[in-house]
Amino acid sequence: MSKTMRNVLLVVVLLVVAFVVGFEVPDVRANGTDIGKWRASIEMMPQRLRSLGGQSTDPSTQTLPLIDTYSVVMEQIKANYYGIKAINERELTYDAIRGTLRALGDPFTRFMDPESYKKMVEENEGNFTGIGAQLDTNKNNEVYVKEPLEDTPAWRAGIKANDVILAVNGKSIKGMNILDVVKLIRGPADTKVRLTLRRPGVAKPFDKTIVRKVVEFRMVKYRMADENAKIGYVRLYQFNEKSDQQLDEALAKLEAQHMKGLVLDLRGNPGGLLMSAIDVASRFLESGPVVIIQERGGQRNPYYVEEEKHNHKRYPLAVLVDKSSASASEIVSGAIKDDGVGTLVGVTTFGKGLVQTILPLPDHSAVAITTAKYLTPKGTDINKKGIAPDLTVEPADNLDITDPKTDNQLAAAIDVVKVKMGLLPKSALDKYEKAAKVADGGTQVTDKAAPPGDDRPGGSLVRRRHEPDAKPKPLAPLSRPR
Repeated sequence: MSKTMRNVLLVVVLLVVAFVVGFEVPDVRANGTDIGKWRASIEMMPQRLRSLGGQSTDPSTQTLPLIDTYSVVMEQIKANYYGIKAINERELTYDAIRGTLRALGDPFTRFMDPESYKKMVEENEGNFTGIGAQLDTNKNNEVYVKEPLEDTPAWRAGIKANDVILAVNGKSIKGMNILDVVKLIRGPADTKVRLTLRRPGVAKPFDKTIVRKVVEFRMVKYRMADENAKIGYVRLYQFNEKSDQQLDEALAKLEAQHMKGLVLDLRGNPGGLLMSAIDVASRFLESGPVVIIQERGGQRNPYYVEEEKHNHKRYPLAVLVDKSSASASEIVSGAIKDDGVGTLVGVTTFGKGLVQTILPLPDHSAVAITTAKYLTPKGTDINKKGIAPDLTVEPADNLDITDPKTDNQLAAAIDVVKVKMGLLPKSALDKYEKAAKVADGGTQVTDKAAPPGDDRPGGSLVRRRHEPDAKPKPLAPLSRPR
């Protein structure tokens, strides 16, 4: 061995010794003359060296690289999966996102693919593609037509309230979730859908073929409910970008007919946009908060009455609500009840007190995430509880919301307004209160149904990422919706 080689080896040995001594000096100091502890320290040296290199022998202490893990799994599926179904990476990814959100246990936090998100945007703008029928489930868990909307494909095809849907395009829907039935009925414009129906009073089921169309949905229907007493009636189907404008127009037209009292019908209204609810409520409230939004961190931000909406007179008011009045409907009815400006008539509302923020994604899909809860102006949390009416009136078995002759809840609301107007004594409402007590005395307990799944718009209480702040009085700061 040459002298040069010996020198190189000597340097290497000295470096190794220096490293080991430097690594073990703290242990030598700590262990003193205990040979056993020295041996243990030397035996642990390989593990300690690995830890210096960023490796860990305990997988539970490692940070899971989620995106990398998902990518590896996807590549392995694409490379190795043996099965009949073709691999669609986009659909698998969408399903993975849905599964992640489902694990939260929150049905309102959801993913929308580009088609679903596009439909939601169109609906909030007041248009949708379908047949134009509001659906619900009856006591036998059958899906039925609660109401065909006027001047829509369903209405023109002769679909009637209380028609029970048995099949869609020949496929039985028995036991099917109402939202899945809606998906079957909906489809591209100018395509056909065949409904098999059972109608009360008709012996045999029959088919109706309907051509789907883009429906420009009127959010508001109005009329004079009692010509003699001049009591107006306004039904609000949903809270979208056109709701407040159409309500304003309806009130103006009823005022031109010398309206003196008003019934606001929120039955079957599943909700919509947060700002629309604030606009509508501001038509009836004088001042103060409409709703209190409680953010994730616990901060409470009141959204106040918009005084520029005070362009109509105040009238004796009754508000109709039912088990399907949800979300934005509960903001309006809760504010009216808390403020004492109207009387709620009907049954307890659905009880959805959560707010979703819509976050658009780069591929034109979107995710709706529950980001807050809301409270009524008095700070009441109605989530999963609903809002109890001031006057409980159970719906008649033959109630057809489109037929005033069968609508016992509307009749009660009109009586409430007449009492407020001094046209009837307060004792005129005793019959409703007695009937409610009899109903409460029963032993039957039923779960609340979900808000009606239907061919028209509907769903969560939404605040969009770009949505502006409410117009507050300078009493408290408002957070900017995310």
